[in-house]
Amino acid sequence: MRQKPLHSLTKRRDFKAVFNEGVSSSSSFLVIYAKPNELRFSRLGLAVNKKIGNAVTRNRIRRLLREAMRECVRDMA
Repeated sequence: MRQKPLHSLTKRRDFKAVFNEGVSSSSSFLVIYAKPNELRFSRLGLAVNKKIGNAVTRNRIRRLLREAMRECVRDMA
């Protein structure tokens, strides 16, 4: 069964707006940027640094983070 997709940031200008105008919080492995919007839902955009590993590793990390967000959204509903 296919998962319901998250509302994602897909355009470069959306990512730039979050990086430039948003707030951030970081740990040694993860940086989270946030910016309020006028929509009724939150959107997620993931960017994984190349220092983490090759494309396979970075894609796996993105998949795991998306699934964690789906669980959070499901628990809130």
